Amino acid sequence: NLATRNNRLSRGVRAFSPLLQAFEAGYSREDIKAHILKTLEPEFDNPEMLESYGIDLLAVETINITKVRANGWASELYDRSMEARRSLLASDKNICAEVCSKWEADIGKALTFYWSAVKFEYSKTDLPIDEYTYELFRNIGGLIEGTLQVYLKELLHITLCTHGKSSSYSEVSSLSLGTVISKLSEELGNSDIFKLSPWMIPLNQWRNIAQHLSIDTDNFSINCRYGAKNQHIIKLERDELMEIARSIFTLYSAIRTSQTIFFLDSADSLISHCKGFKRKDADEQFQFCVGAASQGFEVIDLKIDTNKAYAEFYDVTDENSFERAVHATQFVYQLWIATRSDILVVKYSTKLRDKYLIATAKSEDCEKIYKGEESFTYLSGVVDFEMEQYI
Repeated sequence: NLATRNNRLSRGVRAFSPLLQAFEAGYSREDIKAHILKTLEPEFDNPEMLESYGIDLLAVETINITKVRANGWASELYDRSMEARRSLLASDKNICAEVCSKWEADIGKALTFYWSAVKFEYSKTDLPIDEYTYELFRNIGGLIEGTLQVYLKELLHITLCTHGKSSSYSEVSSLSLGTVISKLSEELGNSDIFKLSPWMIPLNQWRNIAQHLSIDTDNFSINCRYGAKNQHIIKLERDELMEIARSIFTLYSAIRTSQTIFFLDSADSLISHCKGFKRKDADEQFQFCVGAASQGFEVIDLKIDTNKAYAEFYDVTDENSFERAVHATQFVYQLWIATRSDILVVKYSTKLRDKYLIATAKSEDCEKIYKGEESFTYLSGVVDFEMEQYI
């Protein structure tokens, strides 16, 4: 169902990116950018690199680092992770770049799982306790097994190299999550750093509870069993399970944000080996919607096939100018990048939906820009515009 897909996509974009909410609250693009730079500059060794990246990407990392810094445990984990990465970069740029490149494909796949989870997420508040427990542990298990585990293995590989311990990608990749947690805790110098307070149960045991569905519920509580040899039981209330899920997400955010900011900060040093990874088509389309959100446009309809891609933009700001409409329709090129369709159509509507501008572009024109045969300004001369109430 296309309507269901678009609703899910819209919810996912709003969950992933804070920019639509910021524009709706009345903040200007200049306000948002100033706050982003103020927040991120202290986290960068090379703050001039910030000018190389789009506001959509930096806004997400601003929210992430703010949440990490608000939690002492997560902030320590972030700092220790970043220290290990920067130490290896300082001692041997080539080895650092090579190690990071070994994990690019795995991290790309892990992020695909994460983006899919974000798009399908929904409120569980009204679920009965048994369904609530099942769904929350499904989220916990998926996040740890599908995404966080890969980041932890990459970080372990880096810390081993930082401390002069020879190790290969295949060796680290084959380790169990429990072994990775144990070794990484040792390398980071804190045996409790991957234990969630106040329960002090290691991260891998939460994964095991979720994976084996070692849970029982009654009307008021959730009983979890863990431990292979000596079984332990922990009794939780509904709110406590949500707190555990939030703690695990905060842990993930600390590790992932340290990796992302390190890459953004050190891109010039890492580019010798790191080439990025190819996203799935659905992920490209999701990122297209996030990019639109960075400019205050919500994608409320998206239809794609080989012949034609159609995106409808709704302006969440109060701006009401022809220039604003033209700015929105320039996304025909990004729509081509995300879809490679033959015909690209972007329809823009104001917040009051009383004015519209429709832009139509052809694949061959976008390809000329992509190949460097024409500049981006070429597009304005070949795009067909259809205007309503702008005349």
